[in-house]
Amino acid sequence: MSLSANRKYKESGSNVSFKEWLKEEQQKGELADHETMFNADGLDEKPPTIKKAKKNMFAINMIGVVALGCLVYGLSQTSEA
Repeated sequence: MSLSANRKYKESGSNVSFKEWLKEEQQKGELADHETMFNADGLDEKPPTIKKAKKNMFAINMIGVVALGCLVYGLSQTSEA
């Protein structure tokens, strides 16, 4: 698990503010991937985007519509018999 930027700042014992220290470290290339540095659990995964969530919801809704259509068709066929 990687350390968060805040944790690295505390361990560095720097006298400058966190914001200044962070800028300096990013300029040096030490914290180039700062997205993961703010992620305290150390996971590199980013949360799903709204676009991806809408795409997944559309697929789920389409499955629901098809299933409902099959159910209605099946009920209409059994009620006629």
